[in-house]
Amino acid sequence: MSAPDLVLVGGTVLTVDAVDTVAEAVAVTGGRISAVGSTAEIRALADGGTEVVELDGRTVVPGFVDPHSHVSMGAPYIRHAALHTPPVGTVRTVADLLHALHENLAQNATPAGGLLLGWGYYPDEMDDGGAVTAEILDREFPDHRVAIVHVSGHGGVVNTRILAERGYTDGCADPEGGTIVRHPGTDRPNGVLWENAWMPLVFGMLDTDDDALLAMLHEYARWGVTTVQDGAATVEQVEAIRALADGPGLPVDVRSLVLFSELGEAVEQGWFGADKVTSNGHTVQGVKLILDGSPQGKTAHVTEEYLTGGPGGEQHWHGLAVLTQEQSDGIVAAAYEHGIQVFAHCNGDAAIDQLLASHRAAKAAGATPPGRTVPIHSQVMRLDQLDEYVAEGFEPSMFTIHCLIFGDTHLRNFGQDRAFGISPMRAAIDRGLRPTNHSDYPITPINPLQLLWTSVTRRSTGGVVLGEDQRITPAEGLRSLTIDAAYEHRCEDDRGSVEVGKLADLVVLDANPVDVDVDAIKDIGVVRTVKRGVTVYEAT
Repeated sequence: MSAPDLVLVGGTVLTVDAVDTVAEAVAVTGGRISAVGSTAEIRALADGGTEVVELDGRTVVPGFVDPHSHVSMGAPYIRHAALHTPPVGTVRTVADLLHALHENLAQNATPAGGLLLGWGYYPDEMDDGGAVTAEILDREFPDHRVAIVHVSGHGGVVNTRILAERGYTDGCADPEGGTIVRHPGTDRPNGVLWENAWMPLVFGMLDTDDDALLAMLHEYARWGVTTVQDGAATVEQVEAIRALADGPGLPVDVRSLVLFSELGEAVEQGWFGADKVTSNGHTVQGVKLILDGSPQGKTAHVTEEYLTGGPGGEQHWHGLAVLTQEQSDGIVAAAYEHGIQVFAHCNGDAAIDQLLASHRAAKAAGATPPGRTVPIHSQVMRLDQLDEYVAEGFEPSMFTIHCLIFGDTHLRNFGQDRAFGISPMRAAIDRGLRPTNHSDYPITPINPLQLLWTSVTRRSTGGVVLGEDQRITPAEGLRSLTIDAAYEHRCEDDRGSVEVGKLADLVVLDANPVDVDVDAIKDIGVVRTVKRGVTVYEAT
């Protein structure tokens, strides 16, 4: 046996294997894990050509797998104005928001007629109510096209220039599955747009380049993520990631979901064929449906109405269905017929019902599901739907950081019973499911340790625990970000745990997340990220 290329010794190795074995050291040969054991055992394997990393008591965990994120959508945001409220950012008032936009305009030297873009806008948590309209943006930025993206990503505010470009003028009709908010008592748009009135617009604005994509992927590496899902990619965006994979290379692996509207084109171009589906760390994993909106934006599709009405003041409001049942039936059936894994954005229980109905309709028509259909988010859901997940072979990806950032808003919108059941990971695990937990970046921060902490505490910024009975243990939280996330993406055989033969995707942490005080989990730092045996991030 040849000496390993790399050994990490003198620490705690949380293998996250089937029995949660804890070791002290790990060896890497040819980009794969070649031994796991005690420090003495692993140190004895090294020779003069072996790189030796002294852990000095630090903790090694498997590389994090972010099971739902947006690489291609997130990359362009790096150069635009961040408008987040605490605890993510510092914007508290409309004046703060406008100041951030003015700073970004100057920083980017955006020319007249160019686009000024802000993201992370969350009026519900702003001290002054955060009301921004087209008129405010017109007054502040008369020479530019302006758009600010709601923190959910499912809506935003634009100025009059952009409204006119889209044909959103006095008396225009709402598009199906979308809302154009009007000035009270009129048919005149006020600049606020939701879902299908917003999505086509924002996708057209988010242009990127190779430098921005690589910078985005290095940001994931900085947080210990070694595999990330690109959760709603156009064929053009799939091509861009593949070109990087086959050219300069990717610092972390990317698993792309083709946006449902481009499924036919992707199939026609052979992206799901055996000779094209995977190359150099890039995999075309499946198709992404978007069935509803966001609970914090009041567009998640729910069976029981919102307590606070709709985003445009609507009464008896149940949110929005982005696709009709017939449309989702057709997409799911087409995916299953081609053996393509289905991932569907489902925040509300009505959207989950729609996905389940499409799945059953496809089976009834003779299609064979390829397995592990993933309802993404699974937030404002009913517990009986977890039983249906078990029966149909679904595996949910949940989103517990909502409890922290948006929990107080969910309490207002849904009341205690529904808000306390947001992303019910405990109930899912107890039913034998393997729920994952995701960042949905750029909707919330990438940080997997913060995400793990929210699954254990479920505490809002206002100090409310959203469903103590849905808390999970730190060890379970770690699995949801490693081996279970790999399982959800059908790659558990080569990543997600520290076991011999698997990819040497490793993260060195400055503390043990299953051993520290619970509230210290969120503050654990990433010291080093190793991808296929190569260090892709090291803290200075």
